[in-house]
Amino acid sequence: MRKFVIFALIVCMTVSGLFATGAAETADDGKILIGVSLASQAQYRFKFDQAIMEEKAKELGAEIIFQYADYNATKQANQVENLISQGIDVLILNVVSGNMVNLVNNVRNQGIPVITFDNTVEGAYVDLNVDRDNVKVGRLQLEAAIDYMGPEGGNVVLVKGDPGSAVAQRISQGYMQVAAEHPEVNIVADQFHEAWSPDKALKTVENALSANHDDIQAFVCSADSVAMGIVPALRAAKLDGKSFLCGMDVEVSAAKLINEGVMNMSIWTDIVSGDQRMIEQAVKLAQGEEIVPDEIQNIGGIDVPVLLVDVIPVTKDNLRQWFDEIMPKGWATEEDIFG
Repeated sequence: MRKFVIFALIVCMTVSGLFATGAAETADDGKILIGVSLASQAQYRFKFDQAIMEEKAKELGAEIIFQYADYNATKQANQVENLISQGIDVLILNVVSGNMVNLVNNVRNQGIPVITFDNTVEGAYVDLNVDRDNVKVGRLQLEAAIDYMGPEGGNVVLVKGDPGSAVAQRISQGYMQVAAEHPEVNIVADQFHEAWSPDKALKTVENALSANHDDIQAFVCSADSVAMGIVPALRAAKLDGKSFLCGMDVEVSAAKLINEGVMNMSIWTDIVSGDQRMIEQAVKLAQGEEIVPDEIQNIGGIDVPVLLVDVIPVTKDNLRQWFDEIMPKGWATEEDIFG
């Protein structure tokens, strides 16, 4: 009997030791897993965002998984469920639509912090929102158009992004603020475009040109995708380089058009600093640590912590400086832009 008791104690101690060792190994080897759901691969900048995030996550000892939803809300919801099933500790969500409150709530109800990125969800509490000041973007764009037109003002077309995007809506707010301050501005067309479609934007501008006998002095576009989409219409009307044209993101083709004098300005978002700071905050949230936002914004009636990403207007005057000092490595070559 005594031998049996001693043997049983040895077995119990051995098993306990195995469990203890396994738990320690899991703690030592376990990495924070960050899930990232992006609206679409169509945006040129997102492949750079992905690379920057991956590098920062690796530096901090975290792992990261990316999914792209192709501007399909149902697909994005399914992809988020897939990320949850893989055991993510925090979700970075670039929503297809700003009306995805249920998706955010579902994730947070499972104890997973949510960071919204480059788009907001109206009426949902999130742990952090990371974005540029999009109202400021709209103001910068229309103010630049007014400066170009001079004190007499002129006819302006507002070529906006997706109506379901909080980014497009907030840029539009900036337009409306500036327009209210400048009665000399005559907005002859004002249109949102689903999925930031260049083709639909082109149709809008063709119709506006026809209705106004090509008498339009400025085309203010919420993104480079729609700005570049309307260039054929401007060229057909012989307004390229004569009417003001702007966008956002400084995509390669847009930068080339700025250098050629066809496009006057694009708004650059400091994605390197923004992405790095976001991953740092994601790791803190996953670890249950307190984060310190840049400010608190009321988004859809809810106070949300916000991390602000700097924006820089890029024109022909500072295009070379942007290329040499600010642009992420690999974004464009010398020949791409200055060719």
